[in-house]
Amino acid sequence: MLRMLAAHASEEKTPQQVEEETLQQIQEFCEQNGKPCCINLITEGDLKFLKSLEAPPAKTENETIKSERQSQHGDDAASQNKTELEETCDDSNLDEIDLLIKKEEMELSRIQKEAEENSVREAKLAKEKKIKDDAMAAKMEDIRKQERDLLDQRSQPIRQYLMDNVVPHLTEGLIELCKKVPEDAIDHLANFLLERADLIDEQHIKKREEEFRLKQEQKRQQQK
Repeated sequence: MLRMLAAHASEEKTPQQVEEETLQQIQEFCEQNGKPCCINLITEGDLKFLKSLEAPPAKTENETIKSERQSQHGDDAASQNKTELEETCDDSNLDEIDLLIKKEEMELSRIQKEAEENSVREAKLAKEKKIKDDAMAAKMEDIRKQERDLLDQRSQPIRQYLMDNVVPHLTEGLIELCKKVPEDAIDHLANFLLERADLIDEQHIKKREEEFRLKQEQKRQQQK
């Protein structure tokens, strides 16, 4: 209702007159019918509304220019703030990219370091294994050499027996076999060895007979 009264009064009168008349009407309205004064019921919001009804003073040319400059300055500030915000966002995005790149580089460096450590470890293990294998090979070679020496030592009498009694006759039989080249080589070699055995037996018999004859002669001489 207060706003309706103020709007009706402001059609033909100055703002000051409107304010005075409005206050007067409000006071009369509050005090009607002999009631107590209720002027204190007017709030600060009502007073601000009443003051807003006053016509704003005309702006001078300087104030207009100043207002335009302030508006332009405000636009420039807003544009600058927007640019800074965009740069901040770009910096934020750039920081995230840098962090990702740094993380990938650190991961790659860790993988390379682990690969180098594994390579060094494997090289060390391979070197130790080679040393052990060489030591084992040298030990086995010594054992084989000792076995050969022991075998040679133990087989020396048998070898000497074969060289004295078998190898010469067998060699002659092989030579005879190569010269005649018979169809049945095994039988030919066996016959040769049998003949050689008979010949050796005859020689042994003759040798024993000769030794017996010599002993008999020695006895005769001693008896005389």
